[in-house]
Amino acid sequence: MSHVVETQGLGKAYASYASARARVLHGLSFGRWSRPREHWALRDVSFNLERGASLGLIGANGAGKSTLLRLLAGASAPSAGRLRTRGRVASLLELGTGFHPDFSGRENARLCGVLLGASRRELDERLDAILDFAELGDALDAPLRTYSTGMAMRLGFAAALGLEPDILILDEVFAVGDQHFQKKCVDRLFAFRAAGGSLILASHGLYDVRQICDRTLWLDQGALRGLGPSDEVTHAYAAWMGTRAGALDEGERDAATLPPNSPRLTGFELLDGEGRAVRAAVHSGASLELVASWHDPRPARAPLHLGLSFTRQDGTLVAAVGTHLDGLRLDAAEGQVRLELPELALLAGSFRVLAHLFDEHGVHRFHELPLRSDLVVTARGRELGLVRLAHHWHVRQPESVP
Repeated sequence: MSHVVETQGLGKAYASYASARARVLHGLSFGRWSRPREHWALRDVSFNLERGASLGLIGANGAGKSTLLRLLAGASAPSAGRLRTRGRVASLLELGTGFHPDFSGRENARLCGVLLGASRRELDERLDAILDFAELGDALDAPLRTYSTGMAMRLGFAAALGLEPDILILDEVFAVGDQHFQKKCVDRLFAFRAAGGSLILASHGLYDVRQICDRTLWLDQGALRGLGPSDEVTHAYAAWMGTRAGALDEGERDAATLPPNSPRLTGFELLDGEGRAVRAAVHSGASLELVASWHDPRPARAPLHLGLSFTRQDGTLVAAVGTHLDGLRLDAAEGQVRLELPELALLAGSFRVLAHLFDEHGVHRFHELPLRSDLVVTARGRELGLVRLAHHWHVRQPESVP
């Protein structure tokens, strides 16, 4: 499989001056006075990206993610190492970057195509599809400065993907616009991948990175900390950060705010082992059932997936399950899912339980619905922590001497 991106020992240094006066002196003296200090935002990063593959990019703020993306997009030159890309590269480091505020949406779409190296004939062939995807209506011929942030985001995403680049680079702009447009973007990204496009996605949303990207690169203070399968690297990063281990990063969605034809959860309840609704605290180790029902009014349905997450009050994701993780899917217009928990492994505590209705990719969340009240778990033993570990002790020791 051929590589579309190859890097070797990539690094980027910036000049750091003690003051604005020092910067001016350095310029006026042609570098003889007030020499700057070098700050390496990125150092010795090496990786390859195969054609048709996707790479996630994670790391704390200031880790060097944006610097690396700017190098890959050709917006900045490396200070050290080698970088090679093959094919057309489209980047959305910030939606709307490269657009002119006084040009109309239509003119800016053409400008984006020119910057990507498209010919006039190719632009003429693809422009209508790009503008249709953006769904801007009469605003297409209005100056960009009159656009809302959401409208500019729509145009940026449509223009970047509409010219079918070989490599697409996204920086925290995966979900844009309203829910309808977010779903369009998810579908377009998966179609782009299916057609052989290569994707680089930088995001703090570890769940999205894990679902979309084959491999993930972890940066820490400008250096390569980890590179490998996305599930392994994102879990290692979450453990290192002490965060929510890639929790679903969207808040609860009220069904009243959903579009009329959007799939939705119509019920979510907790039952005990005898099928009765749980109204009070439950004991650790008890048998429980979580029951969720859905309705999908779309005329042309695609499969749905259901996920359930258990989150501690401080936001720590304790556990999560999903039909897409276990090879199941929901194909009917409506139905019910029952999740059996024969021996609840949670120890004492209060947990928020949330149901998530996903699209066929297990990425876009149509609707999210919590239990009416938090799940309160009590425990009789002296065990500590969040969950009970199944375990067995085996002790070997010499016989006591009288």
